[in-house]
Amino acid sequence: MKTLNLQKLLHTLVVAEECSLVAASKRLHITQSALTRSVKSLEDDLGIAIFRRKSTGVELTNEGERLMKRARALLEQAGEFRSEARALSSGSRSVVSFGLDPILSHNLLSIQLKALISESRLMQIQVKVESRSTLLAMLLDKSIDFFMADISDFKPSDISNINIENLHQLRGSFFVRRRHPLNQQQRVSRTDIYDFPILTPTNVHESIWDELRWHGVDADKTERRQQFICPDMAILKDVTMNSNAVLATSDLSVEKECRQGKLVRLDHHVADRSDFRGIGLVTLKDGKLGIHAKDIMSSLAATLREISPQ
Repeated sequence: MKTLNLQKLLHTLVVAEECSLVAASKRLHITQSALTRSVKSLEDDLGIAIFRRKSTGVELTNEGERLMKRARALLEQAGEFRSEARALSSGSRSVVSFGLDPILSHNLLSIQLKALISESRLMQIQVKVESRSTLLAMLLDKSIDFFMADISDFKPSDISNINIENLHQLRGSFFVRRRHPLNQQQRVSRTDIYDFPILTPTNVHESIWDELRWHGVDADKTERRQQFICPDMAILKDVTMNSNAVLATSDLSVEKECRQGKLVRLDHHVADRSDFRGIGLVTLKDGKLGIHAKDIMSSLAATLREISPQ
């Protein structure tokens, strides 16, 4: 069989959609005789009669109907292929915008930006470091192409227009400076922890923080607790190392400081694995990502798995 000619395939698909050689020739801006030759040539190449001629025009044969369903998908793929090729050839003029929640950004960006600077031909890469709720709003507004964040507490109303790919699980906990009063206790409960101001890079643990803001751990208490939210991990760690505040974040965010002995994990009692959070990739259901955005997504996901093995 000869190599498939996409132009002949397009001509034939248009004829199938119009059910008329005359209408198809006008739509394609070619003569009817040239269109007839193109369709006949494809039929000869495939060894199949795609159309049967009628006095009022043409109609698909059973074989032709099956082939045209495949033809539409094939031509769409060819169009995407050409778009990606154009994006690659003009990469210096392309823009990709994506988001990360603060827990991820501190670690991923230090690795990924170095790689993007040396490997990418993109003229502009925009990185938004925001809370998950803000990133979701930006995605729905099409201000960013995709984002990576904690996906554990998404509500049904949040996910009607988005796709979520679960990438990894990160363990989170509470961390304090080495000489913190809680570090002197052999066993630490949440009641003990909530006696101190809580620092967190983003309000992602929604069920836990709702309890933290409005209630005490004991059911008969209704006192408000102190919580400070700031996306700058460097500032949060500095404050934690120089005060009695407690930092609530992922193990990944403070791995270096814990290894150096500047911060320590509080081994509080957790029986329901609620200290493990799902990290996911979030995109629009009806969005079409360019090749550069896909490459960056893939690279971010691979880096996340590499720096935080299960």
